[in-house]
Amino acid sequence: MAIERHPLPATPDPRDALAVQREAALSELLLARSESSAPAEDRIDLKTLWRALARHRRLILGVTALFTLAAGLYTLRITPQYESTVMLQIDRAAQKVVGFNTEFEVEEGPLSEQLQLRTQVELLKSRSLAERVIDEMGLYKPGASAPPAAAPGEGDAVAAAPAGPLEQASALLSGWLARLHGLVATAPPEQNTLNRASALAQFQQSLTVEPIRNSRLVQISVRNADPQLAAGIANTTARAFLATHIERKLESSLYARQFLEEQIRQTKAKLEESERVINTYAKKNQILNLGDKGSAATQTFVDFSAALAKAEQDRIKAETLYNQVRLDPESAPQAVVNEAIRAYKEQRARLEADYAKNRSVFKPDYPSMVQARAQIAELDGRIKTEVNNILSSIQGQYLAAKKAEDQLRAKVASTRAEVLSVQDRSVDMNLLSRELDTNRQVYDSLLQRLREVSVTAGLTTNNVSIVDRAAVPLFPASPNVKLNIGLGLMAGLFLGLLLALLREQMDDSVKNANDIETRYRLPLLGLIPFTRPPKGRKEAVALLAHHEPRGTFAESYRSMRTALQFSTADGAPERFMVTSCGKNEGKSTTALALAINFAQMGQKVLLIDADMRKGGMHTLLKLPNDSGLSSFLSEDLDSAMLVRETPVHNMGLITAGPVPPDPVELLMGPRLGLLLDQARALGYEQIVIDGPPLLGISDAIALGNQVHNIVLAVRAGVTRKESLKDALRRLRTAGLSPMGVVLTHARSEHIIDRAYADYYGHGHAPGARRAPRTARPTPGPVPLTAQPRIEPTMGPHSA
Repeated sequence: MAIERHPLPATPDPRDALAVQREAALSELLLARSESSAPAEDRIDLKTLWRALARHRRLILGVTALFTLAAGLYTLRITPQYESTVMLQIDRAAQKVVGFNTEFEVEEGPLSEQLQLRTQVELLKSRSLAERVIDEMGLYKPGASAPPAAAPGEGDAVAAAPAGPLEQASALLSGWLARLHGLVATAPPEQNTLNRASALAQFQQSLTVEPIRNSRLVQISVRNADPQLAAGIANTTARAFLATHIERKLESSLYARQFLEEQIRQTKAKLEESERVINTYAKKNQILNLGDKGSAATQTFVDFSAALAKAEQDRIKAETLYNQVRLDPESAPQAVVNEAIRAYKEQRARLEADYAKNRSVFKPDYPSMVQARAQIAELDGRIKTEVNNILSSIQGQYLAAKKAEDQLRAKVASTRAEVLSVQDRSVDMNLLSRELDTNRQVYDSLLQRLREVSVTAGLTTNNVSIVDRAAVPLFPASPNVKLNIGLGLMAGLFLGLLLALLREQMDDSVKNANDIETRYRLPLLGLIPFTRPPKGRKEAVALLAHHEPRGTFAESYRSMRTALQFSTADGAPERFMVTSCGKNEGKSTTALALAINFAQMGQKVLLIDADMRKGGMHTLLKLPNDSGLSSFLSEDLDSAMLVRETPVHNMGLITAGPVPPDPVELLMGPRLGLLLDQARALGYEQIVIDGPPLLGISDAIALGNQVHNIVLAVRAGVTRKESLKDALRRLRTAGLSPMGVVLTHARSEHIIDRAYADYYGHGHAPGARRAPRTARPTPGPVPLTAQPRIEPTMGPHSA
């Protein structure tokens, strides 16, 4: 049957055009609202957090297992260490060496307690105590000294002479370099010194000193691989610390007595000299010391300074009040409490009320009305006069306060010079007096301290005592297997959660239906599970809807077909296009599976591959693509060679055809509308178009303007939200709005409704069983490769 040519595509109904415009405007409004509310929807609730962690459970479990295994291996490699502990009691020291601040040191405060205990703890960690314990226990045994090495180039040269001239030159150069290094290099440290430093470092590392909180007890713990050696080191350290403490007290007492006697002799001589100098200076300059009161000029300056401060306060108050009253005189406190102003305002209020009442009876030029206005004006003048009087009074108070302040300021300036003169004459006198007082205080303190040291010099009491001696431990203290494995488990779990959340935060893909319905306000037409083709069958996944009509894959697309049937009041659209944001998002599989589902209902379905740049529908169905849609749109092929038979009953296919030079021009031409109209006239009740992607090219926009009904395929976990937003913006700019979205390649973590997922086989809940695959009918469908080629025709065809 020949197809009539039309110069333009079929003209749509004006009502349909108006509906499309309304739908596009609604889509634009909804998308704008979704974009504006997107930041508010980005907040993470507990359900979103749980779904994100569930998606990355393998990463979390892997990192946790890795850290736990590493902690276990680390624990097994550690040598067991035994710990032995000795407990000491450290009381307050009863003797001070030099007590210039006796009152402060005698006071038993919490700060002095902490400082003293901290000092004793650091002494227990000192290097001198460690060396004493090492020497007493014989922990360090220096080895025999190594024999001196021969000089380079001497013994070796005698033992084995180089064979050739090259070797001789090399040996000579090495000898010269060795001698030069010996001239400029520093002498190496002795080996015994290095070994002793290493032993000291190991001893200090094994020793732990820890004070017990809120007490004067200190624990000395020693860790060693030998339990008996650990106990011996702990007890020896405690005894050495007691002996060292007593020795230090005796040495400090002797040194303090000698030091204090020498200081007393020097301080006494300074004190006598200071007294003679200050007496001579006072007689020479005729200075009379009046005590702590100072001079009369100083006292006068202090009195005037205090008066000036008071005058400044009074001036600031008066100035503040004056500025406030000047801005709004009638609101001043004096004006509010003034009886005359209050009486004038009451009279004015009565006159204004009478005037307002008489305005409805008399005209403004009436004598009584004129007289009333004159009385009101007279009262306003009186009120203003009273207010001005109050303002003048406040201004006078402010000026008087300012004048008093200026006079006091001048008096303070005049007395300051007199005070400075008196101070200049008394500087040297004050310095001499201060030096005399200092020398006298030092002398008295030294005498008092010398008497205390003389009394306590012979005492050998010790404020350190051993409470519990160290015992030989029976079980190792480290490593702690449970603690290490627990820490490894917790660290691995924390890092796994952190990596999962970081990966989730950086993932900008559409993950579930809630993202589509909440963010973009688009209905979800279908939720397609991730499905792999059966093993041993090299065919398209979409053909599972034909071979296994009761499987999970077919059920999902059957549910989508039902959603399309209820999308409009007249049922599913007669023609619609399936597109996506980019490639590999499931649009071709969706188009083929939907076409198969509509064909299974008994409808004649025409599947058109409109992706003329990278059409792949002929590959899925294993049909030739030597001619197709591009050939028809470019008028290179007659319509009788257009439709191809498929293995699916009631379904025909128009392949994409050869790649044209400009697919957009072909899609915008009149022949596409002509083809759709003729397909409907030939009895095709449903036309499914596999369209090109939206982003990057404008083919889908041109095709959408011809079809109007658009289904958008979005791949779960792959399609980016920004890409989907850009695709919807492109559709909105072209006046188009998608009917809905199908979420493809959905796994268990992409499905929110677990009941829905378990029922249809999407989920993996315990006890959930997938629907069994139906056995192939016998005989099975003919393989696509073995299908005999049927020449396409525009007429009805049978599978």
